[in-house]
Amino acid sequence: MLDQNLAEASNAARRFIAYRLRSEREVARRLSKKFEPATIEAAIAQMYRENFLDDMRFAQSFTDSRTGSRPKSAAKIRQELQSKGVSREIADIVTADLSDYESALAAARKKTRSICRNTESVFSKKLSNHLAQRGFNYDLSNRIVRMICRDVYHACER
Repeated sequence: MLDQNLAEASNAARRFIAYRLRSEREVARRLSKKFEPATIEAAIAQMYRENFLDDMRFAQSFTDSRTGSRPKSAAKIRQELQSKGVSREIADIVTADLSDYESALAAARKKTRSICRNTESVFSKKLSNHLAQRGFNYDLSNRIVRMICRDVYHACER
């Protein structure tokens, strides 16, 4: 019976991971809905042996997707990784090379397109709020907003 449960748990884990890479905690949480802790532990060990699970690979993929589509600060990405069960050490390693300045600039430029028809004060406030929601600190956000207002806002068509 244990072998059958292990096979079912392993298959469930493979299906869950096939959709996109997952962290160990995500897989364990998903399996906990149907399986006992001992079965989950064995299935996760099997996923590691078969190279289906790798928190470092997951963290790198997650970080790449977060910096590409919706730029966020390194601290925000680390927080999201840790909430998905990735260790602090792995989160620190994969976010070490991220530039908050470049990410904030990319996020600001992207947001500028949708808010440039506002007055300058509303534009600045919306852009600051947007950067804050993405986890960028006040000093960096303020510097980016001033630069965008100076270089981009005045060139926008209203």
